[in-house]
Amino acid sequence: MSVLAAVLFDRDGPLVETESLWQAAESITMASFGSEWTEEEQRFALGGPFDAVAEYMASKAGVSVDEVGAKLVSSIDELMRAEPLTVQPGVRALYDEARAAGIPTGLVTNSFRQLVEIVLDSTAMEFDVIVAGDEIEENKPHPLPYLTACELLGVNPQQVVVLEDSMTGIESAHRAGCYVVAIPQLGDIAAMDRQLVVSTVEGLDLARLQDLLAAEDQ
Repeated sequence: MSVLAAVLFDRDGPLVETESLWQAAESITMASFGSEWTEEEQRFALGGPFDAVAEYMASKAGVSVDEVGAKLVSSIDELMRAEPLTVQPGVRALYDEARAAGIPTGLVTNSFRQLVEIVLDSTAMEFDVIVAGDEIEENKPHPLPYLTACELLGVNPQQVVVLEDSMTGIESAHRAGCYVVAIPQLGDIAAMDRQLVVSTVEGLDLARLQDLLAAEDQ
């Protein structure tokens, strides 16, 4: 039977509610260059990767990618530091249970390390491994972020459960071979093999995650 070897969290959405802050930062950034940011474009940007989003924004605004990137990072940094970040319902309980049981936990995100540190400081959460977007050669939807986390932990991706909210992250986790718990933030997420779609992590415990993996062996 497949035994749960690790639980990995995406940062924006599954771990803390920052999608609204990203939308505000993207709107602020585009407005500073005399452009706008629509709800449809926010759905496009969900989950990144950062470079692709910045390139799109720069092309639309008619400015350099470096200008957009710098403004976007400074805007989201300021917004995230303005007030304590909210850990999503049920996440703290699952995280605490995993830590108490000695199950490794990880944070895997397309966001930059400086933004990851804000979340860690705000939530007082610690992880056995952190993979940040500016510390790796390929970002989600490439499988490398999750493969890297599994390699650092020394675990088989097939025995890892990932919490994700965007198709970008879900694709990355699936391609790495992980089981995905999908928590939609914007729009629907299609049913897939090795995936459970939930509206919230509340009530989701280690026993349930173990059952999900065990069902794959049958």
